[in-house]
Amino acid sequence: MATQRRAIKKLNPTTMTSNDFDSEAGTSTTSGRYGQINADDNNKLPLEIASGDDDDDDANVPRSKEGQAIYGIDFPDISVRDTVRLQLIMLKNELKINSIKCVIGGSFGGMQTMEYCVMAGATRPDMGQSRMMMGCNGGSGGTVMMNNNNRNDAPPPAVPYGLGEFTTRRNGRIEPFVRSAVPIACGARHTAWQIAISETQRQAVYADPKWNNGRIDPQDPPHAGLSVARQIGMVSYRTPLGYHQKFGRALTDESGPSYGSRAPWQVKSYLEYQGKKFLDRFDPVTYVKLTEQMDSHDVSRSRGTMEEVLSHVEIPVCVLGIDSDILYPLREQEEIATWLPNGELKIIHSDAGHDGFLLEQDQVAAHIKSFLYSHD
Repeated sequence: MATQRRAIKKLNPTTMTSNDFDSEAGTSTTSGRYGQINADDNNKLPLEIASGDDDDDDANVPRSKEGQAIYGIDFPDISVRDTVRLQLIMLKNELKINSIKCVIGGSFGGMQTMEYCVMAGATRPDMGQSRMMMGCNGGSGGTVMMNNNNRNDAPPPAVPYGLGEFTTRRNGRIEPFVRSAVPIACGARHTAWQIAISETQRQAVYADPKWNNGRIDPQDPPHAGLSVARQIGMVSYRTPLGYHQKFGRALTDESGPSYGSRAPWQVKSYLEYQGKKFLDRFDPVTYVKLTEQMDSHDVSRSRGTMEEVLSHVEIPVCVLGIDSDILYPLREQEEIATWLPNGELKIIHSDAGHDGFLLEQDQVAAHIKSFLYSHD
């Protein structure tokens, strides 16, 4: 059976196995119009998505104006953990980078930064006199260990998936691949609150008749639903005080009705503008997939308790939180800083809520510069 492979980002085919994907896929198979990824086999899988059977199927594949295949809703479910592991493989194995001074990210980038801390800023648990064999045990989600002295012995318990997997040799000793990190305005996991907000945004997209269960027409996508989804997001990124200070009860036209369905509220005009502007730079399927990926975020998943997992992170970490953030409340950054052995918390003071990490650039820059100057 003829099989094509369309590369998303083609690296060395021996770089990854199918089990290199987040073990939380369990033994399930992600399948669709373009083939499948099985998280429980040991076949080598290059960094690409396998297509369907052969060229006969190819004629039915939806394509962009440029003739490129559109994976759409059939694109496999990818976790934050998958994305970070892919980046680390590229940085270390393909670009041959020896070590990273600091990983910095806010919001979704902060979630990835937390995974960098666990995968490349931590030490592996002490498993005795053993050596690590690269790769993942799909059943347990850990790394297979083998005793050097007696290879016939049963292997010791598997190391939790990816924990301290990426290291480097500096100054004659093994050290974490990442030397420091600055996660901003995020938590160590996506909570029910954040998943709920993501779900309301996805439901707005689903409610658009043009969504068609994800089989959208690229030339006529569900823009109305995506616009509403963006507007929901814009509310969660700010605060009641911020909206009051910016808009109050002001109208765009004082001669218009002061209440009712035709009232020209400034805040309504602002949200509609943000929703419309978003359509020029985002795709509905991508939006759904990315919010689902954000909901996957949980650095403790299949690794132990959150406190146990973060206790292995040995690098210095400066956690930045915003005192008015209602989407990722400050208590979540306080928890991270408490659980990290070398963690410190810096607070950004703002009335802007979650968007404070973008708007309060002087405060953010000052904290980052001080941290970078203080650590190698």
